[in-house]
Amino acid sequence: MIISKRIKKFLRDYQPKEHWNIDARKATNTFLCLSEFIQIKPVDFFSHFNEFIRPLKSDYQPKWIAFRDERREKHLAYLKSIKYSDFSVFEQALNAIPESCQLQISNSSIIRYAQLFSMKATVNIFCNRGTSGIDGSTSTAIGAAYATEQQTVFITGDLSFFYDGNGLWNSNIPKNFRIIIINNSGGGIFRIIPGPKATNAAQYFETPHCLTAEYLCKMHQLEYQKAYSTETVIKELSRFFETSEKPKILEIFTPSAENDLVLKDYFKYIQ
Repeated sequence: MIISKRIKKFLRDYQPKEHWNIDARKATNTFLCLSEFIQIKPVDFFSHFNEFIRPLKSDYQPKWIAFRDERREKHLAYLKSIKYSDFSVFEQALNAIPESCQLQISNSSIIRYAQLFSMKATVNIFCNRGTSGIDGSTSTAIGAAYATEQQTVFITGDLSFFYDGNGLWNSNIPKNFRIIIINNSGGGIFRIIPGPKATNAAQYFETPHCLTAEYLCKMHQLEYQKAYSTETVIKELSRFFETSEKPKILEIFTPSAENDLVLKDYFKYIQ
């Protein structure tokens, strides 16, 4: 399964001649053109399959690599031009994440932003996708942090975080566990996806609020940091991953009225 509806639609509209799903357990027909389900572990399949393939000369890969590189250049150029927003915060946060950590990503706009950025190769990335909702992302991240020796970093939105606030009521949270909350004051995803903003439905979906995580941190005895501009984000991230006696939360406040405009302009610019 993939997150991007654009990519999903593209691959459904321009289907391959053959689509094989190689998996020991189940077949996923995401692109509606599955031709073979080969029920075997991929590593076992390719250890034999590679013996039978013939190398062919083709410009397919170079063309796509050139296309990718062009888009990456435009991506970086756009990031340099934009104002403070969810988009710019994501770049700063992902660049600051330590090597070889476990990255947990929550749902809705957070996972959609994450797919637009390249990740460090040493970072293990997970998302509690659930039913495409906000259920249990914090609890999942804390459970994952407890079960691994790696440092775990959790990036979440404000609604996902507050929805599962009881996940912090846990005596087994590792000291090096870190949560980055991107607080855009409620349900930014509904300004991004088509539909709600075009009608009066947005007021029923968006859930605007003025809440912060500060008092939850005090109640659960977590260290709390906050940021509200490019300069403060850089400053707080520079010390956020330092060794501490308690888990930490960094709450980053972004302008709800600007975020969707910046993201939509990005897709226009990148075309």
